[in-house]
Amino acid sequence: MITVETLHPQYIKSPKGEDSLVILPIKEFNRLIEDYNDLIVIEDRRKEEKISLQDLKQNLSTSNNV
Repeated sequence: MITVETLHPQYIKSPKGEDSLVILPIKEFNRLIEDYNDLIVIEDRRKEEKISLQDLKQNLSTSNNV
C-alpha cells in the first residue's frame, strides 16, 4: 500500500510560498496509477452478478471443450 511516508514528493511553492505542485519519481507515480486503476476495477466488479464456485467450474469445463 502506498502512503505519504512511502512516497518521495518534492513540492513546488507558489509565489505566495504555498505548496502548489508535487513532483514524484516516475516509479511512484506509476504505482499510484496502477493502484487507482485496480480500485476502479474492484468497484466495477462489485456490480457484477455473483455466481457460485460450482457454476464457475461448470462454465470453465464447458468452455475448454469448445
